[in-house]
Amino acid sequence: MQGLTVRGLIAILIVMLCLPVVQGQSLDEAITECPGTLTGSANPTQIHLQTADEPTAMTVMWATERRGNAFVEWTDSTGDNSAQGTSYCYEHDRAFHMSQMTNLPLGEEITYRVGDGMTWSNEMTFTTIDPASDHFEWISIADHGMSSEGQDVTEGIIADTAAQMVTISGDISYSDGNQNVWDDWFDIQTPSMMKIPWMTAVGNHENEPVTGFTGYEHRFDMDYTVETEGFYYTRQVPGALLVFMSTEHSFTAGSSQFIWLDNVLETANLPVNRATHPFVIVYGHKPMYSSNSYHGSEVELRDAVEDLYVQHSVDLVIAGHDHFYERTWPVIDQVPINEGIDFSVIPRGIAPIHLVIGIGGRSAYETLDEPQPAWSAYRENNSYGWTRLVYDENTKSLSFTHHRTDDTIGDSFTLVDGMVIEIEQDSGFLGLPGFNSLSAIIAIVGVALRRGRFITSSFDGESCFTE
Repeated sequence: MQGLTVRGLIAILIVMLCLPVVQGQSLDEAITECPGTLTGSANPTQIHLQTADEPTAMTVMWATERRGNAFVEWTDSTGDNSAQGTSYCYEHDRAFHMSQMTNLPLGEEITYRVGDGMTWSNEMTFTTIDPASDHFEWISIADHGMSSEGQDVTEGIIADTAAQMVTISGDISYSDGNQNVWDDWFDIQTPSMMKIPWMTAVGNHENEPVTGFTGYEHRFDMDYTVETEGFYYTRQVPGALLVFMSTEHSFTAGSSQFIWLDNVLETANLPVNRATHPFVIVYGHKPMYSSNSYHGSEVELRDAVEDLYVQHSVDLVIAGHDHFYERTWPVIDQVPINEGIDFSVIPRGIAPIHLVIGIGGRSAYETLDEPQPAWSAYRENNSYGWTRLVYDENTKSLSFTHHRTDDTIGDSFTLVDGMVIEIEQDSGFLGLPGFNSLSAIIAIVGVALRRGRFITSSFDGESCFTE
């Protein structure tokens, strides 16, 4: 009888501890799946921002030891505001929380804090992104992890006070089944992530042994749906539409992602939309073009979606996976379109340019294919760092700089919208902006003839070849 009483008291105690759990998973789920979250500190950790579908909203996520309610409070020019979110967990000894700030003034600094209503974080600030701004700066990385080189990259990102966002093209923490690695990774990135949003494309290392994408799905959320992750989505920033796709889910013709990608890119390329975002950038993990001998080009991916990228005039494709840096010329079907193009200033609309930026901290892959392919404009295989992007409305340009962790600059180039290349008088091919050589035209048309596809001209916005 005494034993039963003790067990009853323990049951009552558990229920009392779980009283704050009123959102998200049920009490039964918490007890069954996440017993480690029934006790512990309510102090918010791993606080990170993520942009939402609407620029006037910002999602904030965080972790605690104990399950409980999720609240965010913020102050902007309209006054003081608050919202209740949700709490949830998975097979790990942390509880996760998500809430969203809405109706935010664009381009304004916001002060906010998160907590359960009794225990709060310190106050933090961020500035909302105004898609109509005439200037925007952000950072792109891939293949990050927990190495000393990765922490050097983190320190560089934190020190960059002008950057308003970070994108990461997969292979984020390299937890590989150890969920504590995710905790440590977030703790290190928090000084940046609580001030500017980090947007992600999923990589192969997010597909963890046994649990699959569970850890990733619970720690990032692009669709504001509890315990799920939109593996492909878009975000508009000043001057550019960012398209995040998944190389880890089906992308072949007829798949849901392929249909989505086709529709998104077709819409993005409409003149009315190009007027608001002249540049279209696709982020994914595995590269369509890579001259690194470790993985190399993902031929299946290239065969599946390159036509879409060319047809809809994608300007840049940013990937990781191979741990080195490489930039291609504008390229179609392995044919470089580089005749008459300056190395550092390139008009948009010729053909997609591909970047491999797997230099975020994981050990470098130093063996390269030789000779260097004709489509490869620049590569280096023994550095770590990040890519910095700057959009400027006044010059209609998007500039890229490869920053190494030793404070030196590697590659740099600029895409310019509406740029006209001067035609050499002896070229025999006058009057066509965007090309300086008949051979470039021949290359494009030749590829189109082989594939029987639609190619969009960089100079008049009309089709120069159809089936």
